[in-house]
Amino acid sequence: MTQLNKDSDKEFESELIRELESGSTAAFDQLYRQFYPSLYLLALKLSKSVELSKDIVSEVFLQVWEGRAGLRNVANIRGYLYISVRNRTFNYLKSKDASMENLGEGTLTSLEPTAGSFFQSLLHTETIRALREAVSTLPPECKKVMELVLRGYATNDIARMLEISASAVSHQKSRAVKLLKDRIYLSILIACLLVLSAQ
Repeated sequence: MTQLNKDSDKEFESELIRELESGSTAAFDQLYRQFYPSLYLLALKLSKSVELSKDIVSEVFLQVWEGRAGLRNVANIRGYLYISVRNRTFNYLKSKDASMENLGEGTLTSLEPTAGSFFQSLLHTETIRALREAVSTLPPECKKVMELVLRGYATNDIARMLEISASAVSHQKSRAVKLLKDRIYLSILIACLLVLSAQ
């Protein structure tokens, strides 16, 4: 697979789609690795089921692979993937609700996510994805500290794990915030606009 330019999301996605259409398994693997975590998180927030979320995301990727010849009509692959996960989740929850009604259990409309919960989940998912992507670009010492922060470790725990002082951990955290602040905000804003434009 050719080296894809990540400087421009549109160019990156267009090249990825072209390569997928030609049957590139490397392009599919790259798409999968890039989007699986955020799609899984979105499905999980909407369905509240680990197994269902894995199944839904797997089905969406299977759909992409099987329909790769028609991807040229997709202007925004990220939006397409998010909407596909949302729709599959909603459809599953609706069918579950219908089967429960048939069993005499009454309606379970509270299980069906609303459009508002979808966008809230999507914003959360994109925030986590943008944060992880941005952290991966930090200098090595700063990156180690922030990865542990994202896993929920406290400053003193991080200091013990990395065998540095707590003040060094605090310094690296402050440095990371300065380096990440503008990039994360812009990434989240762009992602939200891309997803909204796909509707």
